[in-house]
Amino acid sequence: MSDATASRVLNGVDAPVAAETRERVLRIAEEMGYAPNLAAKALATGRTKTVALWSVNLRAPHSSQVVYCTRDEIMKNDYDLTISDFKFRADGALDTSRLISWPVDGVIAVDLPRGPVPGLSNSLLGGKPLVSIGAYVLENVDHVHVDFAPMSAAAIRHLHSVGCRRIAYLVPNWFEWFRSCDDARLRGYETAMAQLGLETEFIVTEHEARPAVGPALKAHIAIHGAPDGLFCFNDNMTIAAARALREVGLTPGRDVKLVGCDGIDDSADFYPPLSTVVQPVEEMCALAWAFLARRIKDPEIPIQQMTLTAKLEIRESSTGY
Repeated sequence: MSDATASRVLNGVDAPVAAETRERVLRIAEEMGYAPNLAAKALATGRTKTVALWSVNLRAPHSSQVVYCTRDEIMKNDYDLTISDFKFRADGALDTSRLISWPVDGVIAVDLPRGPVPGLSNSLLGGKPLVSIGAYVLENVDHVHVDFAPMSAAAIRHLHSVGCRRIAYLVPNWFEWFRSCDDARLRGYETAMAQLGLETEFIVTEHEARPAVGPALKAHIAIHGAPDGLFCFNDNMTIAAARALREVGLTPGRDVKLVGCDGIDDSADFYPPLSTVVQPVEEMCALAWAFLARRIKDPEIPIQQMTLTAKLEIRESSTGY
């Protein structure tokens, strides 16, 4: 058995090696307590076998589902995952300098904000393959887009069908950005409200974290009274809204019917179980890895793009119980 054969086995090089020989190399390596030097392996192969996941909001429960599904997908292919959030420069552009310097073979960017991305060309960020995924993607790179518009509109029509005539949208105070990027949730809400002949109503929170929801919703109710239907930007905000409604003496699902977005695990376990517009996270992450793996193998392939549609899951929070 040659040194080259042993090296190919230990470095996972895709080359023909007899099964008996492979097993012998791995057995001897285990007996010797051999541990590969990852830095040296990267120099030898030109691959670190590591992918970076770049997320806009690591605090959100939805992000943990994306992290889990991405990690599960890449580990099936013998890759590791490193995680970071977005950083911005003083001029408002994304700060990609640190990410470009990372020793990774590719980047998966979740809900990438619109705007200039320094160092990005032909779905390569500083020479590293990049796939943009989520509800917000870059259109000129490899991406897997989740379109919320059809099911957001369906959520409003559903609320109307169960008797709601005053349907408000509970949303973070990012309206300028939502308008600039033609946000699908907002577009679906406004389109359906117009088709139903209903007046739009916005309950705007300082940000999307739960502590911001209660004060904004209670203040709105104190001035305008409670709407009978509430469409929420995400499930996390829906959970906080349900608590705030109870604190002012209203019953979620009866007095005010609720629909959220994302389909996080908590939405089914909450009481009442939350109706929600579900993101196809597993399918999105599987496609993201497939796109990334192809571009790692061949950086010159044509741009790869796929649009997935979210699904409306109707539960007791919008039907009464």
